[in-house]
Amino acid sequence: MNAMMKLQKVLVIGAGFVGSSLATSLRSEGVQVCCTRRQEGGEGTVQFVLEEEGGEGTVQFVLEEEETWGNLPKEVDGVVWTLPARPLSQVQRLYDAYLHSILDSKKPVIVYGSTSRYQVEEVHQWVDEKTKKIQKEGSREEGEDFLQEKGATVLVLAGIWGESKNGQSRQPKSWFEKGYIKNVDKFLNLAHVDDIVKVTLKVIRRHSETRGQAINVCDGNPMLWRDIIVHGFGLELPPETEDQTAASSRPYISRRVQNNLLQSIMGKDYKFKTIIDPKK
Repeated sequence: MNAMMKLQKVLVIGAGFVGSSLATSLRSEGVQVCCTRRQEGGEGTVQFVLEEEGGEGTVQFVLEEEETWGNLPKEVDGVVWTLPARPLSQVQRLYDAYLHSILDSKKPVIVYGSTSRYQVEEVHQWVDEKTKKIQKEGSREEGEDFLQEKGATVLVLAGIWGESKNGQSRQPKSWFEKGYIKNVDKFLNLAHVDDIVKVTLKVIRRHSETRGQAINVCDGNPMLWRDIIVHGFGLELPPETEDQTAASSRPYISRRVQNNLLQSIMGKDYKFKTIIDPKK
């Protein structure tokens, strides 16, 4: 396989916030994209249907129903799996039924993971790809590890923010204003949706260099929520937040995620989008 892979057809399993933006970018470059997306089923159930550009309508693909897996496209140049890879037994069956032929042919399979996988034992601990992972039965990490061992690349995503091509928005300022932030002395690690798409495209095209690796995807600029709220957004901390912080006798344990490996892949001159300019 050439170092820079030419893509003609890619399957995106889960065309949600990031997947929809990835599909748009691929199509803008002339790549045929097949996507699964959420569709409301009968009695409030949620299914996934497969949309193939140029095809007539959609065909059924339900992750929990193995009889629908045969509807996945047989010939693709790569697969990007954006959904949580769980439960392990189901991931293993889908591998046997579909993914193994793609990986065996040295074509890329990219799986999105989460930085919550890392076990932290120290206050504001720095973590990288070698940090010990949380071992929990039934977790998405079990499926990610299984696929990584088979040759998939796991992109370990930090907090996703930005404007997606499916019309959704995820903004840290909104998270704070809606009251989602309960501890301001916690570090926030972020990855902008546009950066995630660019990283995915880079990795999928140079998969021979990253095959079987886990790669942290973040801007490399972890910041305390306290600093983001006050200095970034120019807002005041709620009085109850100040009181709770002052009354706490135990510091909050959070993680700070390093992106050294990612920076080496993207190039030293690549600039990730940040919620606040770290130089200010």
